[in-house]
Amino acid sequence: MNKILFPTDFSDAAENAFIYALHLADRFGAQIITLHAFELPQVSDIDLTPNLRKFYDNMDLYEFESYRDAIPPLVETARAHGFEHVEMQHVLKQGDPESVILEVAENDAIDLIVMGTTGARGLKEIFMGSTAGEVMENAHCPVLGVPEKATFDGKLDHIAFATDFKEEDQHTLHLLRIMFAPFDPTIHCLNVDLSHTEEYTNRMDKFAAAFKGQANLEFHVLEGTDIYEALTNCMDKTNIDLLAMVTHQRNFLEELFHYSKTKRMVYHSHTPVLALHVQ
Repeated sequence: MNKILFPTDFSDAAENAFIYALHLADRFGAQIITLHAFELPQVSDIDLTPNLRKFYDNMDLYEFESYRDAIPPLVETARAHGFEHVEMQHVLKQGDPESVILEVAENDAIDLIVMGTTGARGLKEIFMGSTAGEVMENAHCPVLGVPEKATFDGKLDHIAFATDFKEEDQHTLHLLRIMFAPFDPTIHCLNVDLSHTEEYTNRMDKFAAAFKGQANLEFHVLEGTDIYEALTNCMDKTNIDLLAMVTHQRNFLEELFHYSKTKRMVYHSHTPVLALHVQ
């Protein structure tokens, strides 16, 4: 892993995610690219008085100065946590945050995006989502969403991997093991049996057979009536440090009627969620 993209809006959630980015960059020997994207309001000349026009024309400069002022605290945070050796590059771009993040990730061959999440509720969750959720859905690379209240001690001893037993999940699990090999974690493969039948146990046994003899892997079928509650309870009991989930691109109707498990988890979980994209 060579490059970690850290998008920031200067919020407390972003500041917390930066700690994760620093730890990961240190362990992986990667560079951090910090990114702030900003949008100018859409206005017409007829709507602006001369004073407002002058203010509007200076907004680029204001954003530049704000980001310039935000860089020293990032450097100081890295120094305070013992990561002054981590290489950092700072980027400011105008545009819709989601589009800018995806563009930079693609053009700069980013290996991992680390960003903060603050959660969402109700209709806002379903119809608006969040920048982090949309990036998770569409990025070509893994995206780690870090909740504002999450804490990181520099260790990833236990990683949960939610599987639907699909063939691509086997490939994804292999990639997950390689990606986090520097942390030597135990990976817990989880599925929730909502129908309370033996079918899920049999499917998990078949899935586990592909990894027979490989160390630090555990396979669990959880029972419950709500997939999110069952996953959350298991993660709490097992002291899970990170939850990895596969996310798939969806069109509008699929998104509306089959709301992404990954995005719902990242909005409500206190555990960081890693979205692994599969076409």
